[in-house]
Amino acid sequence: MNSATAKGKNNNNWDRSVRGFNESLDVSLQAPPLNQTHSRVSCPSGWSGNPSNTRCFKFVASNESWDESEKQCTSYDGHLAAVTSLQELFVLQKLCSENSEACWVGGRVINENWKWSDNASYWNESISPIHSGCTNQSCFSNNLTDLCTLMINGSASLVAQIRNKRRKRSRKLSNPAELALVPPSWKVFTREELKSITKNFSEGNRLLGDAKTGGTYSGLLPDGSRVAVKRLKRSSFQRKKEFYSEIGRVARLHHPNLVAIKGCCYDHGDRYIVYEFIVNGPLDRWLHHLPRGGRTLDWAVNEKVATSLAQGIAFLHDKVKPQVVHRDIRAANVLLDEEFGAHLMGVGLSKFVPWEVMHERRVMAGGTHGYLAPEFVYRNELTTKSDVYSFGVLLLEIVSGRRPAQAVDSVGWQSIFEWATPLVQSHRYLELLDPLISSSSSSVIPEAGTIQKVVDLVYSCTQHVPSMRPRMSHVVHQLQQLAQPPSLK
Repeated sequence: MNSATAKGKNNNNWDRSVRGFNESLDVSLQAPPLNQTHSRVSCPSGWSGNPSNTRCFKFVASNESWDESEKQCTSYDGHLAAVTSLQELFVLQKLCSENSEACWVGGRVINENWKWSDNASYWNESISPIHSGCTNQSCFSNNLTDLCTLMINGSASLVAQIRNKRRKRSRKLSNPAELALVPPSWKVFTREELKSITKNFSEGNRLLGDAKTGGTYSGLLPDGSRVAVKRLKRSSFQRKKEFYSEIGRVARLHHPNLVAIKGCCYDHGDRYIVYEFIVNGPLDRWLHHLPRGGRTLDWAVNEKVATSLAQGIAFLHDKVKPQVVHRDIRAANVLLDEEFGAHLMGVGLSKFVPWEVMHERRVMAGGTHGYLAPEFVYRNELTTKSDVYSFGVLLLEIVSGRRPAQAVDSVGWQSIFEWATPLVQSHRYLELLDPLISSSSSSVIPEAGTIQKVVDLVYSCTQHVPSMRPRMSHVVHQLQQLAQPPSLK
């Protein structure tokens, strides 16, 4: 986002770029009118004013990186845009919705390794300060640098005036859950709207999924586009602001291998999330609930599923700042499109899963831990390396067609690694392959060496010590190498 100044009698107050700010921006969380001592400005043609006509905002087309856009900003004698009230925030949202199909809003205090993401990263961080939960005045000293808010889009950058104001004293900031910004493509639905598009949540519209968390239904929007409406279990512990804040945070994450959030609804404790509709449904169904006569996922398709899923996770870990830990990577949360590309669902929303369901997942049948990393099971620690572990389990599930825990007559319940490890140790790699692939006359059977390389990656991802597990970007590279034709390797 760039910013520029409309010419006015206070123009001399706007002569510093945000990188040089040493004074603090007065950010109001209760949306009062701006300080009436600010002079009103007359916005130039093509610019829009804020509610009290003390600032002007405008879109300027820009496909450049943030650094390049910032140079354009200074050519307008301007600064990076910031807001001083919730009213101004609504102005920015309205401008964005009128000028582009999507925009993202974010910010952070610039004395904490400050760097804006470029237009390939979309989202940098929550708009609240790093210490927004702190109530001690020492957390917000006079030396705290400005809290800035920006919008970036691949085809548009917002340009805005900004007035810099010295904070007279330390002040306490509360967590601005109300400021969780909603991209224009992200809608707050009413319950009646959801009932209408899902035919009153009819059984005929119910999609396969985990009913323990509430159930998912297909829906048809008035414009003819299909969506999936996930109904969450009722919760008396989460308020509307908190729910919208979390949904808004996740809705800003855009990647081809993430399921996009289209909107949500909160109605007297009933919570719904509206997702884009992914036509081929959950991977879990293709691996374990294949309908009679249904198509088996062959080896090439499995490679594509694994690689595209890994790309989505790598985006969360490496491109989003701060990093996003998914926390719940499993076959039921991976949806397949018409070309069998993977789309990861439920990013950042594991906190909406009821406690009893999460506890059940921690200790699955027979005491196995399923997709969950040991550091989470035993120490409640979750990092990006926990996601890597879960991906490793899922990768072995894709290769073998077996669930993470499966009933076996001789031993009761058996984890997928208890089954696989003896085969790996005796180099019987072909026996690890999903029987539906190995017995199919139309499937190309991979060589034992290819299966071995995938299994080696599985065991690398699921090492007991988290720091020994690879980054997801490395996993993506390894899978892409395996998928190349022999002549290109």
